[in-house]
Amino acid sequence: MTLKKPISENLDNRSQRTRQALIAAAEQLFARHGIEGASLNTITRAARQSNRNAIQYHFGGKNGLVQAIFDKHSPKVAQRRADLIDDMAARALPTEAIVATAMVQPLIEKLDDPDGGEAYIHISAELITANTLGYQSPEKHHLQLVRESKIASFTAQQLGHLPKAIVEQRILLMNILAYHGVSDHARVRGMAQYQGLSEHTDFMASNLIDSIMAILSTTPSAQTHKLLDSLPR
Repeated sequence: MTLKKPISENLDNRSQRTRQALIAAAEQLFARHGIEGASLNTITRAARQSNRNAIQYHFGGKNGLVQAIFDKHSPKVAQRRADLIDDMAARALPTEAIVATAMVQPLIEKLDDPDGGEAYIHISAELITANTLGYQSPEKHHLQLVRESKIASFTAQQLGHLPKAIVEQRILLMNILAYHGVSDHARVRGMAQYQGLSEHTDFMASNLIDSIMAILSTTPSAQTHKLLDSLPR
């Protein structure tokens, strides 16, 4: 005798499949066309959903759908960063190497995640400025982002002696470089017209880590300090 599943369980399973289909469709369309360039109707059709209000019902709108994408991927990236930091700190690597590697390596690994990993990188790159600034004022930011205390602590160790404005700018620049560097590499590495260096992901990743290490370790110039002193307080 085969027992039937309760109706509520069938509905829950169907609802979960619908959510997953909408998220998967949104990942690809947001990555390809940008968040503003992909309409809710287009996403709904790509997910093969007949209910035109499915996104509104499951996510409350486009912002909720973007949040669902970050909820799907960001915790794993954060955990990978934390694990890398623990390993490198145990080996007493330089702080700038720990921060730069922890920033970049999980993003590179995401490119091989078949469940929307590369799309997540492209979406993150589009939003990286707003997201980075959102860490400073989470109450004003519509996305709830994973708080990465370990990488924040090591970054503070490396940059804490600098003026606050320089620290904030450098953190923003590091994030822009990391996410856009990996995103742009992913877009061109399969294109025939971009040969040579663009094909070598390991080389690009190492050079990207070196570049972020330079941002972390370079002493601000006299011109930077002069301009900082002239900024309104």
